[in-house]
Amino acid sequence: MFGEKRRPDILNGRIIPTLFLLGWPIMVESVLQTAYSLTDTFWLGNMGGIEGREALAATQISWPIIWLMVSIGTGFGIAAIALVSQHTGAERFGEVNKDAGQLMLFFLVFSLVIAIIGYLISPLLINIVIGDNPEVARQGIIFIRTTFLSQPFMFIFMGYAFLLRAWGDTVTPMIITAVAVGLNILLDPLFIYGWGPFPQWGIFGAAFATLITRGIAAVIAIYLLFSGKVDIRLKLKNMKPDFKRLKKFLKIGAPASIGNSGTAFGFVILTFVIARVTNSEASLAAYNAGDKILGLMFIFMGGLAVAMTTMVGQNLGAGNMERSSEVVKNGIFALAGIMTIFTLVLFLFRKEFIIIFNQDPDVVKIGTEFLLIFSLSMPFFGVFRAVNAVFEGSGHTKYQMVMNLFRLWGLRVPLTVLFALVIGLQSTGVWIGMSLSNVLAAIIGILLLNSGVWKKKVIEKD
Repeated sequence: MFGEKRRPDILNGRIIPTLFLLGWPIMVESVLQTAYSLTDTFWLGNMGGIEGREALAATQISWPIIWLMVSIGTGFGIAAIALVSQHTGAERFGEVNKDAGQLMLFFLVFSLVIAIIGYLISPLLINIVIGDNPEVARQGIIFIRTTFLSQPFMFIFMGYAFLLRAWGDTVTPMIITAVAVGLNILLDPLFIYGWGPFPQWGIFGAAFATLITRGIAAVIAIYLLFSGKVDIRLKLKNMKPDFKRLKKFLKIGAPASIGNSGTAFGFVILTFVIARVTNSEASLAAYNAGDKILGLMFIFMGGLAVAMTTMVGQNLGAGNMERSSEVVKNGIFALAGIMTIFTLVLFLFRKEFIIIFNQDPDVVKIGTEFLLIFSLSMPFFGVFRAVNAVFEGSGHTKYQMVMNLFRLWGLRVPLTVLFALVIGLQSTGVWIGMSLSNVLAAIIGILLLNSGVWKKKVIEKD
């Protein structure tokens, strides 16, 4: 289907147009995925007063913890991208189906374990992060427990999306996501506010609506993979444990998982710091709103980065090193350029963006400052993300791991603690530390890229 049509462009077409051709469905899908949390933020934030602020703070506390658990498994999705894209470029399609089966097997088992563990330890994690704020902690536990129960559905669809993107089909996952998000937008206010015959569940209603719609997306993905209606045809025999292949997944995926989970845990610590600055409740709500706005802008960067990963992987698999290098150069230019444009947009409309999500004067003031300071580092983050994409496509994830861990633990966490708590700049110090970490990480990423270590394939020779 779509992947088969895109392969000539990936291997021989013009690079920048192909990046956007592959990237725009991922951008749309990411916008739709973001709509899950944006819808929650909008409806919960507009509950008004203290109740709305507490609900927003609870969701902001919860998401870094969920991301921490999820990111441990996504490293194996990155391994699948490297293996599937390179096998596709080398035209070894039987190997692609075997890779697909092992990824889905791993994600199914792993997500069930995560759901159980996450549900059980949620109260402990929430209370550690939030500190002395019992009402926000109570709502956070309700939200995060329900969200953990939806993890198997999320991982099944996530694995499906990883596989098709590596093949070159970015359109089909976008369509399924559109269906799921459309349903979530309809269900969210019904379960939160109890409109009509529906129960008024508040923050639990937001999480429950997400669980239902993610389940629907997972069922559609399973049907398409096993029915042969997409380019990758999955059979039950492909899901029989293949320990040699799983070892390959582990070799590539473990460093990516460590890097991703270490990054996610760094954001948990960042939330911990924000929860302890002056006016912490308003700062958390401001960070929540600002993070949603930045997330929307990072979507465009992320779409190009995933397209870049696919193009690097397939061209390496095909043995076309010169074109792989051109993809890297053009990709860095494209990602840095688009983030420069967004820097200008944020500078001009930062206050208006925050007001969309919360009209509290303290939240607006702190959130506006956050967007102003952080936006200055966005072009550098574009460069950093492009370099990450290269190592993902080539399968040399240990370098990606080093970059991600150092950006958070070597730079961001120490800098935010220094400026916010030691120097005493409070929330302003957090934003300064976040911005500086992006600038320094981009410089380190370019140095690693110039070493040329990414140019070796990870698939076996014929």
